[in-house]
Amino acid sequence: MPPPQRMYDVCVVGSGAGGGMAAYMLTKAGAEVVVLEAGQPWDNAKDSAMLEWPYDSPRRGAATPTRPFGEFDACIGGWEIPGEPYTRAAGTEFSWWRARMVGGRTNHWGRISLRFGPYDFKRKSRDGLGDDWPIAYDDVAPYYDEVDRLIGVFGSKENLPNEPNGIFLPPPRPRCHELLVKRAADPC
Repeated sequence: MPPPQRMYDVCVVGSGAGGGMAAYMLTKAGAEVVVLEAGQPWDNAKDSAMLEWPYDSPRRGAATPTRPFGEFDACIGGWEIPGEPYTRAAGTEFSWWRARMVGGRTNHWGRISLRFGPYDFKRKSRDGLGDDWPIAYDDVAPYYDEVDRLIGVFGSKENLPNEPNGIFLPPPRPRCHELLVKRAADPC
């Protein structure tokens, strides 16, 4: 192996939501950061069938062993990845999807990650399941707002008890498929 050409203060593994934010904050604080990624960038033209009609797909978009969420899923990864160990606690069946691409699991989420609401921090108190977090929504709300401003989130304020409003940009123009759905739903 050749000797390293540059030294870094921090190595962040993975460019998903957590790794990306860690790299951003550490860099903002003055650290020299390198981000290592386990996969390649997503190429919409090569890696995706999202813009194809289902009838143009031999399987009509159905799942395959390498695309368990269907041919139109925009994520490289899986529940089981050959050569990567994955363990589960005895008596459990919990599986964790692992993305192997730039941006990590944010791609698996369809680039949507909703805020936890007040109830989500107090599940045990509300429904007896799991544990309550040692913090409350109000403790993290300013950080959610900071991220909304940083990345530019759009949405609408619905004032629902467990779906907190955010700092929203105006919505973008509707995409073609959204206009088609709207046209089909509009009264004649």
